[in-house]
Amino acid sequence: MRKKSEIKRAIEALRQKCDHISQAKLQVLEGARSEQWVFNNYVKIPDEERDEEAFFAARDAAQFVAGKIGISAICPELEDEPEEDEETITLSRSEYEKLLKRLERVERRLGLRSQINIESRKPISMANATDLINQAEACKYIGCGKSTIKRWADKGLIAGYTKGQQVFYSKSELDKSKVVIEHRASMADNDNNHGTDNRTVTE
Repeated sequence: MRKKSEIKRAIEALRQKCDHISQAKLQVLEGARSEQWVFNNYVKIPDEERDEEAFFAARDAAQFVAGKIGISAICPELEDEPEEDEETITLSRSEYEKLLKRLERVERRLGLRSQINIESRKPISMANATDLINQAEACKYIGCGKSTIKRWADKGLIAGYTKGQQVFYSKSELDKSKVVIEHRASMADNDNNHGTDNRTVTE
């Protein structure tokens, strides 16, 4: 949409003219008319009443109001106002990638992205026994609380290996798990923001 100051400037210039083309433009500008209005008033009328030259002039005025063309297109004696430069911010590739990762984590928390690939619970016989750790060890290894790791396991966001009532986790699989990677990255962000390496385990 064209700024009111520019429309006013064009109106003032057109009011100094008396020809019917300028009057057609003026009518559109003063009423902030749309191209559809111009079409209805200049085309959807009997053939004998049509004024092709006035139609194109009014259409140009409507496009000016909509911000599609500059003021010089309807008032050749006037110069277009310079476009305002948009403020730009330059990021390095690493900063850009970090920003994308943080945005992805926020979107996941808000439910704006699809869930991370879900894996089903597996029997312990399917795991490498030398790589397994119990739930308490897994919490310490990841840096999260018991309720957090249990929620991830219940949702299938990490692979849990069951033996009776106990659940074990594979250290190598935890290292590759997207939800664990995101959790660790989020903790690192918090540490950086607070200028400390101390991590608090939360439920």
